[in-house]
Amino acid sequence: MREACAARNFREIFRLVNRRTGSSHAAMAAAVGKMTSSRVSDIIRGVRGVRGPDVIERICDRFGIPGEMLDVPERPWERGSPDGSHRSETLTYPGSSGPDTSLDIADNASVDALPDVLLVSVWIEGRKQVVPISRRTLVTGAIGAALQITDVARISASSHASNLGSALPKLPKLDATQIEAATVHLQEMWHALVQADNLFGPRHALASVRRQLSVLESLLEYARGAQRSELLKLSAKYAESAAWLNEDSSDMQGAAKWTSQAMEWANESGDQAMVTWTLFRKSQQATTRKNAAQTVSLAQAAQRNESVLTSPMRAAAMQQEAHGYALEADEVSCHNRLDEAHKFAASPDTKGDARMGHGDFCTASYIEIQRANCWLTLGRPDLAVPIFETALSELPGAYQRDRGLAQARLALAYAGIREYDSAAVQAASALSVARSSGSLRTMHETVSAVNSLGEVHTSQAVSQLFDAIREEGGFPTS
Repeated sequence: MREACAARNFREIFRLVNRRTGSSHAAMAAAVGKMTSSRVSDIIRGVRGVRGPDVIERICDRFGIPGEMLDVPERPWERGSPDGSHRSETLTYPGSSGPDTSLDIADNASVDALPDVLLVSVWIEGRKQVVPISRRTLVTGAIGAALQITDVARISASSHASNLGSALPKLPKLDATQIEAATVHLQEMWHALVQADNLFGPRHALASVRRQLSVLESLLEYARGAQRSELLKLSAKYAESAAWLNEDSSDMQGAAKWTSQAMEWANESGDQAMVTWTLFRKSQQATTRKNAAQTVSLAQAAQRNESVLTSPMRAAAMQQEAHGYALEADEVSCHNRLDEAHKFAASPDTKGDARMGHGDFCTASYIEIQRANCWLTLGRPDLAVPIFETALSELPGAYQRDRGLAQARLALAYAGIREYDSAAVQAASALSVARSSGSLRTMHETVSAVNSLGEVHTSQAVSQLFDAIREEGGFPTS
């Protein structure tokens, strides 16, 4: 970090904060202020730089970097720190009852009592903002301390992926009959885990997926021949699920790791359907990185394996290709591809447990939600709003987590057309889903929408939303 600061290498500075604190691009953007998650992504990729002393000073203040390291004046929070570094030893937050509580960061028991993610309500240059801060970041004394936090709201009691417990002890050697029975059991368990993810989000599923992957890796040591091939196919399914759960937990590094592992196991077993599906998943991850060319190329690659493509898989890949065109501002190609995807959409009667195969979530309502997302990418929130509203009313009940994410983006679209009361209502509902499910992806999307409302002081609904965030977990639901 010192070397990066001395060279004013903001690409490396942002990369280090992203990797070492576990903060997402959205959280970093919200912390710095007057910055979007897309801009943070561009800075980390080296596409854009950082200019202007005011921006650099905000980076110092929000990331806890002493002024001298970036050749700016000493920051106000540095004064009184003997070694010139900034380390806050306590964090004050309002308790649900009784007086405010002082948290001693040096006290492990006190730290363990905190949720893993907290929403911090702050004023930045006369504007209300909400910043999601991880417990790990607070303990390391980075972003949270520099914010001089006074108002903290708890949003999730979920466990971070890195704290889900160690792997299970290695299994004793099993015979072919035992391996077959274990494979059947784990296959049924996978459907239950997919359904739990759809209903409740990653908090309820990730720990189980990690445990089952540990079992599968042990079984693969003993399985041979056709039995090994079947076990590899199942392992690839679990690995792909782990990738998605990590992505929903805002752990893109973990998501990429497990997607690659799923592809490796699928190739070894000859499961071309899973190989195709991992190409689709890598395209989704490229969209998150705002990489238009890779989004389109990987989605097209997923569509080339005609022999294994089911209709829902084809629909999913087509709508994913449309996201790449939206990133390129190619409106016509984007919506043409979405129109084609409708011809192959999955049945609206899906139970949300993937028993119908890859892509069974890609119903007509899902495609329309993606169309609305593409309109947002294309800068047309006015066209996104009615599509979101209609599609949400038709979304199958199994996909509660997807509903929360769509509501967060609908809130952003409402803010874009200055319907602030409606935006506040949708944001409150999305925060409720994020809080109950532990979906950090939904939470970060919602924070972006909430922060877009920070200057709207005349809206009672917006004021109530910020008050609810401040009052420790009191998120309104309607």
